[in-house]
Amino acid sequence: MNPAQSNDLQHVEKLCGRLLGQPQENVQQAIATFVQEFETKRDSLASTKATPTAMLKEAPNWLEGAKKQLDAHLDSTTSKANATLESLRRLQESIAQSNQKQKTANPTQLAKAAFQDDIGEAKEAFDQEMLLRHADVVKQYVGAFVQQIDHY
Repeated sequence: MNPAQSNDLQHVEKLCGRLLGQPQENVQQAIATFVQEFETKRDSLASTKATPTAMLKEAPNWLEGAKKQLDAHLDSTTSKANATLESLRRLQESIAQSNQKQKTANPTQLAKAAFQDDIGEAKEAFDQEMLLRHADVVKQYVGAFVQQIDHY
């Protein structure tokens, strides 16, 4: 191996070492970190043996507080639901009054409304008839055109 290749090989090894780190050192550091964290957690659990018991003793108080909060939210929701129901009841009454007013409308208004409805229906029927006639005319022209092409 010539010196240039040896130099390139060393350069590549250094570059890999910088990019990947030193695997053995990384493993040793990971083991040391794990052992340190394990010891810390073990010491923490050993020094706070009473904590889980105290937490369990406090659980009924926490549950009672959560129940009170839930009840408060339910009461709020119930009052909102009742207000919404009242609004819907008033709207229903308003609609009923409006319907009653329409029933008691004078005959002239009723005749005018019926006449407007008849005009609307007639316009729709006329538009439909015009569309059908237009389609028939187009069909006739296309048929005549096709016949002329066939003739020649």
